Amino acid sequence: MNPLLLAIFGIAALVIFLAIFKRPAVGAALILGFVHFERTLIFNGFSLVKILSVLCIGVLFFRFLVMDKGIRIDRTTWLIGLFLLWVATTVFWSSDQSDIISELISLILQSFMYFLMINLIRSKADLKLGLWGLVIGGTVLAVILSSTMINLNFVRNTDMEIAGLGINLAARMVGLNLLIAVLLYQLEENRLSKIVLIVIAIVSGVGSLLALSRGNWYALILSAVTLVIIMSIKKGGQFTFKQLSLMAVVGLVAMYIANTYFFSDYGQSKLQERAESAITFSDGASGRFGIWQTAVEPFLEKPFFGHGFNSFKQLNEWKHTGAHNAFVLIGVEDGLLGLLFFCLILASVFLSLLKLFKEKNVNSLALGWGMALFIFLGTVSVVDSAVNRKYLWFVLGIISLLVYYYGQRGSSEDTSEIYVPVKKTETAEQFA
Repeated sequence: MNPLLLAIFGIAALVIFLAIFKRPAVGAALILGFVHFERTLIFNGFSLVKILSVLCIGVLFFRFLVMDKGIRIDRTTWLIGLFLLWVATTVFWSSDQSDIISELISLILQSFMYFLMINLIRSKADLKLGLWGLVIGGTVLAVILSSTMINLNFVRNTDMEIAGLGINLAARMVGLNLLIAVLLYQLEENRLSKIVLIVIAIVSGVGSLLALSRGNWYALILSAVTLVIIMSIKKGGQFTFKQLSLMAVVGLVAMYIANTYFFSDYGQSKLQERAESAITFSDGASGRFGIWQTAVEPFLEKPFFGHGFNSFKQLNEWKHTGAHNAFVLIGVEDGLLGLLFFCLILASVFLSLLKLFKEKNVNSLALGWGMALFIFLGTVSVVDSAVNRKYLWFVLGIISLLVYYYGQRGSSEDTSEIYVPVKKTETAEQFA
């Protein structure tokens, strides 16, 4: 490497380290910003996201051991640990041992995003900083996705890559970016920030349309419906009208821009075709129904313990590497026990939202958005092998942080009760 570039890289790394050390949420913002480009930003064989993750882990444990800052280990973290322990156990009887260790390490690192988020982010201001990092990176991805689809005249296939991501994964990341931008708009108070976030939401909305991903459309629609229902129950008609107006403005402007300036004649016909098939399932959900049907037999062969981690691609007669469904994938590979642990992880987060729903002093904004994000994850988990995606784990972390910092009106910024000081003998502070 050129000495000058090496020096610049070293100085940049030192500045980033000091920034994360002073305020760990900077690490969360960087990870969430660059997670969209994990497969393209590679240095000496390691992705920038992995480098940042390892750096953040080092900073957290240094602060824990030396500075008595504490580590947060909640109920969901323990359940993730149990799930990973069971998955690692199934490695011993997996029918496919090729690259199994590297795949297992990859899954562990992906699920570790939950732990990182709840420990790097320690205040309301930290949460907003992390979300800003996510929406900035997501906006860049949305622009790249839109440009790619336009240049290819909306001809899409499963082998397409957008910034190193598959077309459907990129579409879901952009759809998620739309939701997070609107959420952050409602958390921010600065007028300029709100204007920027509306623009980001519209750009992400355009990208979500141009991607022609039906699974992404399902997730966005169900999330919006969930948000409106929760707001109607908890806040009343006037507030719900504001939510509807905001989403309607973003959606209508995005559709107008996409239809007027970007969709070609072929693109419009393709949009209509995809929309119709999203309702009729005329193509079997792009072959997903066929994949899931082939999974029934191997599941019934070993329903309790599964065929072992990373075995699905060998068991699927079409030789697909993915099940396009997180529950089908886990059921076949890890059995009912694996499914139980995975569902307990989701239930842990959902129960915190349900508990919040029953509170009288609930912040309906946090509850509504927490539920909307949870429904988004649930929907994409049905059409994607989301357990192998980082977005599943860091969004679960975001939901937990929303519940804690914004769950009740007038929530305190004090975080001392949920972090484990090094001087304490117990290993974790459990909380709902």
